[in-house]
Amino acid sequence: MNKPSWHWYRKPIRSFSHATGALLTLFLFTGCGGNDTPAPAPAQQQAQTPAPAATPQVAQSTPTETKSAPAQANDGQKMIDGIPYDVWFDNPLAVAGDNQSVQPVALPGNNVAANTTPAPAGEMKTDTAQASAGGGSGTDWKTIIPMPILESQVKDIRNRLTKNMQSVGTYNTSYLEIPTFTATLAALAEVANQHSEDVGWKKNAKYLRELAAAFTAEPLMRGAKSYRAMQVPYEQIIVILNGSAPAGLPEADDKKPIAEVASMGDLMKRADIAYKWLKSNVGSADALKAEKEKVIEEAHLLAAISKIITLEGYGYFDDKGFLGHANPMQEACLKMVEAAKNDNFQEFDQGMSRVYKSCTECHSEYKE
Repeated sequence: MNKPSWHWYRKPIRSFSHATGALLTLFLFTGCGGNDTPAPAPAQQQAQTPAPAATPQVAQSTPTETKSAPAQANDGQKMIDGIPYDVWFDNPLAVAGDNQSVQPVALPGNNVAANTTPAPAGEMKTDTAQASAGGGSGTDWKTIIPMPILESQVKDIRNRLTKNMQSVGTYNTSYLEIPTFTATLAALAEVANQHSEDVGWKKNAKYLRELAAAFTAEPLMRGAKSYRAMQVPYEQIIVILNGSAPAGLPEADDKKPIAEVASMGDLMKRADIAYKWLKSNVGSADALKAEKEKVIEEAHLLAAISKIITLEGYGYFDDKGFLGHANPMQEACLKMVEAAKNDNFQEFDQGMSRVYKSCTECHSEYKE
């Protein structure tokens, strides 16, 4: 029996419905990573389908581009387009909006992870060395230059000044060398002021320091005017060394950096005089024995000058290069003292060689 005429397109509609249902099932299982757009209704799909031709035929669904469902790799791992499934974020937009900081990871070859967080101000450290506040008061002057040696050196300077200041004539022939010895006197006066041992004029050492420094406050000039100007401090120096205090002296600081009263240039001239005397007069074991007392005094003075020029104020107290020359020189001078006491010329000569080496190397680097 023949079916009604309207049944000719019923089979295509049923096939189209089956195809549409399959597509919906595919979308439900695969998902689109956060795409919440609902699947199109069957009626809409039907409206977009071209009208059937007069000849009966099977309807075909419109091709739709869809994302592949996770496939199974040979080893059972889920894949999407050949990429492992666990690489994909479940919710990319949520991940992109996460602004939390990530803990730094140590770089290869570095045991500590990079950390850009600044340390609290109270925990910041510095490698800058702290400058010494003292002017050498913690120095072991007793070892470097014992008070009897210092006193003997001061007496030598006093005798020299007495000779140089006898008249305008004697002053004129020696005014160029006077500053070398008065600067040394000023330095030794401050050393005595800081010394652990005592001397008769120690209580007035600060005044002696200032009076000796007056000789180098202004360049000395040849002639009676300059001579008379220096007569006043000279006579007051003699009074102090005799154990008294001159009247009317201006007040002086109890302690003062030696660099403020004795120039490095004048002290180095005195060191050169000491070295040349030792080199010229102590060339054998017999000479060392004959000049033992003088050798000990000059070696101690060299040690003291080597120490003084490393104190703050001369510009080299924190200079490792300079200290690398001055400190060994001081040690060599003290070894020369012991060698002289023991009549050991070989040790003394080695000390002299070390002093020469320190001076030569230092001058090649620092002398202008």
